[in-house]
Amino acid sequence: MKPSLTSLLMLALIFTAGYSKPCAAATWSLEPVCSVKGFKTPESAAVNPADGTVYVGNIYALTRDTVKALDANGFISTLEPGGKIKKLQAIAGTRATPVHGVFGMCFFDGYLYFNDINSLKRCPLKDTAAVEVVPVPGTAHGFNDATCDERHVYVTGYDAIFRVDRKGEGGKFADLKGVNGVKCWQGKLFAVTTAGERSDLYELDPAGKNPPQAFGLAPQFAGLDGIEVLGDGTFLITDCHGHKVYTIAPDRKTVKVVVQGLEYPADLGVDHERSLVYIPQFFRNTVEVYRLKKAE
Repeated sequence: MKPSLTSLLMLALIFTAGYSKPCAAATWSLEPVCSVKGFKTPESAAVNPADGTVYVGNIYALTRDTVKALDANGFISTLEPGGKIKKLQAIAGTRATPVHGVFGMCFFDGYLYFNDINSLKRCPLKDTAAVEVVPVPGTAHGFNDATCDERHVYVTGYDAIFRVDRKGEGGKFADLKGVNGVKCWQGKLFAVTTAGERSDLYELDPAGKNPPQAFGLAPQFAGLDGIEVLGDGTFLITDCHGHKVYTIAPDRKTVKVVVQGLEYPADLGVDHERSLVYIPQFFRNTVEVYRLKKAE
């Protein structure tokens, strides 16, 4: 027996009443909190997840032509959560192991690892005066960003990514032209490039067997620098040459400008616990602090 039109309508109503649309992807915004001044060409910010302390790497470039100078005047500042400066020159190296210009940083095995132009260095978080060099096999120069997973520290150099383990063993991990920022997240590895029209996001094979896979978003960006990943898989990236900050949704297609008008926003740091974002302005000598806002 065929169902009547009335019964079909009733079934449709029952189905509609019990059906709920899937939740829309979260959208994120950055609300300005404050601008912290007094730095010397700040290039990177990293947040210690244990206590929210912010570490800011200073290159101390005297002019725009001296950003790679081995001049022993670089240092790392520390900030309290929210942006108040704790100590401007908290880590400045020693005569035996000077600090020239600090780029990317990460926290690994009780140490702060940081890239110092042509070398990877580290110091214990409990004794920041004890700076030492970590040899990275197969490298020459041009260290930039740093990240880590449970076993390795990854650093970017000229057109390549390197990694070392707790013993300092390792070497070149992947080739990627123009690579700048790099980030480990939930067992995955991502990077951004600063290669003009080819500036894009990439996912890398943690096993190092397959070549980097581009998201296919170039040429929307002028030249990417920093990369962070939020809890839901949204990417937060800085476009230093485009003077903007973007979010890229977990679908890896939806791109949104969340901040614009910054002068060379560099390697950013995120305090996930307190929903704070720290973005150095390279040649304005400031770190911009934002409140991370989420809307469904």
